[in-house]
Amino acid sequence: MAETKGKKALSLCILRVLEQHAGKTNPLSTRHIIEYLAEDHGMIAERKAVGRNLILLQEMGFPLSTYQENGKGYYLKTDAGSVQHEHNPVALDAYLRAPRSERTEREIERLQDLVPVYVSEAETGKQPENVFETLDLIKDAILKNVQISFLYTVVQPNGRKKPQLETPFTVSPYALFLAEGYYYVIVSMSGYGRLLHYRCDLMEQVTPTDAPSRPAETLIECRDGLNVEAYVNRTIYLTDVKEQHTVLCAEHLAGALLDAFGDAVRMRPEGETIRAEIDAPWETVHRFLVGNLKHTTLLAPAWRRAQIREELLSALSTYPQG
Repeated sequence: MAETKGKKALSLCILRVLEQHAGKTNPLSTRHIIEYLAEDHGMIAERKAVGRNLILLQEMGFPLSTYQENGKGYYLKTDAGSVQHEHNPVALDAYLRAPRSERTEREIERLQDLVPVYVSEAETGKQPENVFETLDLIKDAILKNVQISFLYTVVQPNGRKKPQLETPFTVSPYALFLAEGYYYVIVSMSGYGRLLHYRCDLMEQVTPTDAPSRPAETLIECRDGLNVEAYVNRTIYLTDVKEQHTVLCAEHLAGALLDAFGDAVRMRPEGETIRAEIDAPWETVHRFLVGNLKHTTLLAPAWRRAQIREELLSALSTYPQG
């Protein structure tokens, strides 16, 4: 198993140990948890630290049976699948890494006490000091599973911030991540069927609301839970993560498909069209679709199809007829 880095990843690793090795008939003692942490995750943990993190898991809502309760040890009363759907997915899916900046390490650790924060390999020296007040408000909203409202700003040529819109945004927050020197929050917005992210230092007047957040699992791209690391790699670093796409094309595009995707495309005729199964990064497929809008239709995955539709509708509103 790959090693999970970061001091505050301890609670996540303890959770994985309990999921994989403990049960009602074989609860684990603190000593056995420490041994599995070293064996499975390469983590050296003290007994007191394990105890604190077991308490933390209980406070986060995980159904933990304790030594005080059963007289034998620790185990999860339900399986990992049910836990993931009952609690905010950030608790299970955020992959933690050690921060690279000493200046903000203390604040990052404080936030990670309750909400796991994905930290990229980038330095964090650009962070303004007041961003942590915003992070605290977002953290509390994630824990309470409520929406937040805020004004989103843009930086003008003179360096000053200006609200992008006069009316505030209202979103459901799921997770924080730190990439290329800035904090971001992953959210969903009413009427928008996919994940978005906003830079936290550009968010002003952040206010938790009384409205419950939309469950992340109801978003098409999060049916199996929110994977923070995959989202960051896909949206921030644009890594070449291959995806399966099904595209219906005009017959005359067969050569263009082979030129664009080579061995990554499989084609079969369907009347006067071609059904193409493409195993390639989304950016490459997106470029092909946009370049051949009149002669292609993306059939799957559904959430990418919805994304293309939203982009086209946005373009129509930007360029009205007349």
